[in-house]
Formats: sequence, structure tokens, C-alpha cells
Amino acid sequence: MVSYAERLLERQRQVGRPVRVGVVGAGQMGRGLIATIERAEGMEVSVVAEIAVDRAVEAYANAGRGTPAVVERDLGRVAELIEAGRPVVIDDGLKVPQLPVDVVLEVSGVPEIAAQVALASLLNSKDVALMTVEADVTVGLLLSRVANAGRQVYTICRGDEPSECLKLVEYARDLGLTVIATGKGKNNPNRPTDVVEDVLEEARAKKMNPRILCEFTDGTKTQLEMAALSNATGIPVDVAGMHGPACSIDELATRLIPVEDGGILTSYPAVEYTVEGDVSPGIFAVVRSENDVVTEELDFLKFGKGPYYAIYRPYHLASIEAHLSISEAVLDRRADFQATVWRTEVSARTKFDLSAGITLEGMGGHHVRGWAIDADEARALNAIPVGLVGGCVLKRDLPAGAIVTYDDVEVDETRPLVAMRRLQDSLLRTGIL
Repeated sequence: MVSYAERLLERQRQVGRPVRVGVVGAGQMGRGLIATIERAEGMEVSVVAEIAVDRAVEAYANAGRGTPAVVERDLGRVAELIEAGRPVVIDDGLKVPQLPVDVVLEVSGVPEIAAQVALASLLNSKDVALMTVEADVTVGLLLSRVANAGRQVYTICRGDEPSECLKLVEYARDLGLTVIATGKGKNNPNRPTDVVEDVLEEARAKKMNPRILCEFTDGTKTQLEMAALSNATGIPVDVAGMHGPACSIDELATRLIPVEDGGILTSYPAVEYTVEGDVSPGIFAVVRSENDVVTEELDFLKFGKGPYYAIYRPYHLASIEAHLSISEAVLDRRADFQATVWRTEVSARTKFDLSAGITLEGMGGHHVRGWAIDADEARALNAIPVGLVGGCVLKRDLPAGAIVTYDDVEVDETRPLVAMRRLQDSLLRTGIL
């Protein structure tokens, strides 16, 4: 099998230039992505969009780009520099899809921006790869169907847990094994009531946005990632919020199995996550052999003690593997990972008692955390997705632990992300999506 690198170099020889990538965002994850792409053969970062332009210039320099980046605001001049192979920095991510790039790589971390960048890319006939899973869990089905109806590719990037779990699920199914559970080890503390102040020191040490770190520690990120996996595979959650058991690698194939066989799952297959133990930062698929001969062979090969087995990968390399999705999109015109159904919703669950009149902060804030529930249940509750709740005004008092509904808040219907979600919901109701 010919590698991506060899095929990209062959494409470069035929086309006369490498794959041009436009990156939106040069934060912690963006810096890693820029450095990785600059090291990859057959592709280059042609333009970086970042409000803090100095950060993007520094990212280019740290990536080893020999030519200093040019900060430019005139799009005509930006296009000329890209065509000439000069690295360019602009301050508006929504302008990247209008430039002569092959793929837009979104890594802003802001779902409102990410969704707009994705849609703008598709409307400008550009492939788009997202790192901001929050946007996919809010409007990913709409974006994937728009892309698939045309000639563009919309994909969530390789390297993060959802896409790598999907690879394990596909591998298991290719082997004829039944998938019982799939998911990740949570690689940070699980503190559901964390607020920004609780993680400030750690965020500074890690050079992270404290809101993003809080989104990890309060559990929202895990709920989002597993919901994305659910919507890509059709595998639901077993219970609201998932079980999230303390579990070691050796216990995966005995705990994440049906109750009747000694496990914790009341229904299967299910997306799940674990805490504590040694599963993190790995990913897993717990599978079952349905044939005695196959079980005997797997036991003989020391794959485990059947009929349940754990397929385990001990790492995920988010910013290092992400560009593999660019290769897949450009060379094979395929998405590595995208929503295919709307099976799971991430609702907003209150962290504390909240009073009417406050303006709710979004993910990683003081008011709510993400909570994965079945999409049909979310519709019945009229639950507002956690990706939309930021900026909404609370109309009534809510106790801690309540799921926020559309009836509870005033929503700014002029927001593009809200409009996109309303369209997705409407098309789902009519059966178009």
C-alpha cells in the first residue's frame, strides 16, 4: 500500500505545488498542527488566521518555516502571496475559505466560529477539517450532508479520541466481531462543578485557555467527544451521561459488557468512558466473539479470555495525526469522521442553583456542563444543546443538576450557529436529513 506521503509527493509533481492548507486558530492545538503540517511531505500551511497575529507569526517561526510570515489584510495581496508560496497571517478566520487554499483546517476551539468557517468553506468549494468537536456535536449532521451532496469533504480530524475509536470499531466489524462498547479513558480529573477559577493555575502552566481546560475537567469535553462518536457510528449511550466507571485496561472486557454477563451495561452497543485506572490516554473497543471456533483462536493467540475482548490503543495523538485527514480528503475524497445520524445530544446541565435573569456562560464556564442524552429524549424535553446555551438569558430559576430547555431561556435567534441548528432540527423533523 502506498503511503500518504508518497502519494502527496506524486500529486505535488503532477500539480506543481504542495497541498495548500489554511489554518484557522494558532492556540495550543493550532501551534502543534502548524508544526506537524510543515514537517509533512506534500503539504504546507499557506495561511494562518488568528486574531492575535503575533501568535500566528510565532507559530510559523517555531514550525521552522524558513521564510518569515507576512501579516496582511488585503485579500487580493494575501492571495498573491499564497500563490507565490509565501506564508501569510490574517486576522479573520472567515476569510480563509475565500483564499486559494485546498483545505481549511479549523482549530479555533470556538463552536460559533468553527461552524461558520465550516459552512463558509463548503459554500466556497473548499474541503474543511474540524478540530472543534463542539461544532460537530451541534450542527455536524447538517454540515456533513451539505458536503456529501456536493463535491467537498467535511471531516473531523484524526488523532482525537472519537475518530480513533471509530477506527477500532471499523476494525472490529471487519473482523466479524460484535462491538459491545467503545470509548476513551478520561485523561484528566472528573470534577463536574469545576469553574474557571479552579483551573487557572494549571491552565497557565499548560499555556491553555482556562475555559477550554475547565471544559475538560468538568466532563463536558468527554460528553461531547462520545456524542460525536455516537453520531458517527449510530452507537447510543446506555444511560444519560454514560456510566464512566473507574476501570483498568485489564477490566475493560469484564466491566463494559452486558449486566447479564457480569458487566454494567443494560443495553449495548454503547459509547462509554472510564476514569482513574490506566486506560487514559488510550481508547478502546470491547468486542464479543459469536463463534466458538473464533473464540478458541483468539484465546490461543493470547488476545484475551473470550468471548469478550478489549481492543485497546494506548494513546491518541491529536495535533500530530490530524493532518492525516487532510491527506484522506485530498487524495481519496473521503471523510475520516463525520456524523451519519443524530443519535445522541449533549444537553446543558446546571452546575449550581441558577437565578432567573442571568446570562448563561457557555462550555467551560460557571453555569452549565455538557450531559449526553439520547437525541429522542432531548427532543421530548425540548433540551437546548450545550453548544447554544452560552449567551442565553435564563427566564426562570433552575436547581443544580437541571437540564436546561429552550423554554427556560431567551435565545438570540440572529446567531449563525442558532440559525444552522434550527435548520438542522427542521430538516430532521421533515426527514430530509
